[in-house]
Amino acid sequence: MGIRIRPEEIDVPREDPFQNDMLDRKKSAEVLTQLVDGIDGPCVLTIDAPWGTGKTTFLKMWSRHLRNKGFPVVEFNAWETDHAEDPFVAIASELEKGLKEFDEGSFNEKIKDAMEAAKKVVLRAIPALIRVAISSIVDVQALKETGNVLASYAEDRLDRYKEGDKSIKVFQDKLQTMANALVQSKNHPLMVFIDELDRCRPSYAVALIEAAKHLFEADHVVFVLAVNRTQLAHSISALYGSEFDATGYLRRFFDIDFKLPEPDRKLFTKYMLNSILRVESIYLLEMFFGTSNLSLRQIEQAIKRLGIVKSSLRDDQSYIAALVALIVRTIDYDIYEQFVRGKISDKELVDAIYERVGNADREFEFNIAVAAKEIKSKNLNRIYDSQIESPLIDGYDDNMRSDFIKFEEQYQTLFRRMGGFLVAVRLIEYFGKYLNVR
Repeated sequence: MGIRIRPEEIDVPREDPFQNDMLDRKKSAEVLTQLVDGIDGPCVLTIDAPWGTGKTTFLKMWSRHLRNKGFPVVEFNAWETDHAEDPFVAIASELEKGLKEFDEGSFNEKIKDAMEAAKKVVLRAIPALIRVAISSIVDVQALKETGNVLASYAEDRLDRYKEGDKSIKVFQDKLQTMANALVQSKNHPLMVFIDELDRCRPSYAVALIEAAKHLFEADHVVFVLAVNRTQLAHSISALYGSEFDATGYLRRFFDIDFKLPEPDRKLFTKYMLNSILRVESIYLLEMFFGTSNLSLRQIEQAIKRLGIVKSSLRDDQSYIAALVALIVRTIDYDIYEQFVRGKISDKELVDAIYERVGNADREFEFNIAVAAKEIKSKNLNRIYDSQIESPLIDGYDDNMRSDFIKFEEQYQTLFRRMGGFLVAVRLIEYFGKYLNVR
């Protein structure tokens, strides 16, 4: 079975939304539920977290949790509507579809009234230029006719603006009536979840946020936007120029910011191993990545690289050498590079890594000691040569040395199947050079 470059979607059972909560996000959902249930006025709430840290899964779990508690919830994926010219139309359409499940007598009529009002809202841009064919010889009469056309265009545009402004107010009134009826029926505000906003075109994302903030503003309506605010701000700055205050610009649209707590790194590593490599656990990865100061993005990329290397091997080949090399490479690239070039000893490498992660592991040390022998000898067949110095092994007591000798025997069936540590390094660097793993 191959690897998954994109993490597999987590199943969210109806009865227990947090049954497969591998990142311990239930507490955040409970806190937010209490918060939104106490909000009377209109609100735009952001769930802010870096890409790839489980925002979408959290929204699915939280929305299911809210539904179980009786909240009316509408969900839609902003990225899937990115092709639309008008985000107002996209939101209105998704609201109409999502509210159909609350078809309850007179309330259904209020939904229809609001949606009919939405159809009359004019937001599409009107062309700014009118092409007028003028002959090469200036004709005074033609110029007069052109002036009349432009004057008529300006008057028509003003009428359209007035009509559009009136339509918006009618829609907002109908929306408020609908929201009032819904909260009386359900005793909870209407929750509108918008996911994948930071994957949209910056211009579309901003237009959608504006629509949510201003056009759909109504008491008892809470918009929840899942975003990576930092990334979205960068995208907007790239669109409007580096001098543009994208962070300040976005701040005026959001009423409440909730920064999704970073998950425990051990939990996140297990989550990524399960999603990408489809394995329950890899002890060394969990230990070293779970206690380090690595970003979640670094952990995810390392596991993806390991998966790519693994997928390039035969079923009878071991990837343990690549695993050990990737751990060192991810935690401290400079130390990794010096070690591969034979510039530092196995003990110097181990000490440097332990200083970074704060704990020790015998299996890791044994792998590094054997890898150091291979690097020094430049010959895989000489890794058992006792004449090759190893500062790390020299520091072991008799029991540890005895255990290491047994490990060397196992090494023959593990590392050698892959061609040794240096082959693993070459594979990692090859994929690192030619593949950009996102």
